[in-house]
Amino acid sequence: MPKKSIHILIPSGITSIRIILAPILFFTVINNFILYSICIFVLAVATDAIDGYVSRKLDISTSKGAYFDVVADFILILSAFSGLVITGLYPFWLIIIIVFMFLQFIITSKFRIPVYDPIGKYYGSFLFIVIFISLIVINPILYFLLTILIVIYTVISITSRFLFMLKNKDDKFE
Repeated sequence: MPKKSIHILIPSGITSIRIILAPILFFTVINNFILYSICIFVLAVATDAIDGYVSRKLDISTSKGAYFDVVADFILILSAFSGLVITGLYPFWLIIIIVFMFLQFIITSKFRIPVYDPIGKYYGSFLFIVIFISLIVINPILYFLLTILIVIYTVISITSRFLFMLKNKDDKFE
């Protein structure tokens, strides 16, 4: 195997750590092991930063690697929010919103002209911040406000995507 081929495995391996940590995070959240949850979550988010850095540093960024990164983020976010929903901090329908946003990202990124959403670009980072705040602060009013913020951010992101598609409708999204 050529050296560059082996190097391609490094960022993917780092991203895989995030997927492995996701069910562990879920377990610690539903069992109210807050300190463990925080440590696992911080480690998982660190892998998100490290895999991108390593990929750019080794000059081996690929679209497949970028999709794998998004899938790993989705799995981590879904695991964390599933645990937070089970413990009663957030409503169940929030999971539906998160799944919908991931699916619409996947669908619209497969168009001939990928849909650029300057707001949605930061959606995962925003959800990471919400998860972190939810783990470190115990306050039902805060959870309610964060739920409202998630809904607002989601609406803004969907609107941004829709406007991009309208603006570029002549380019025929297929």
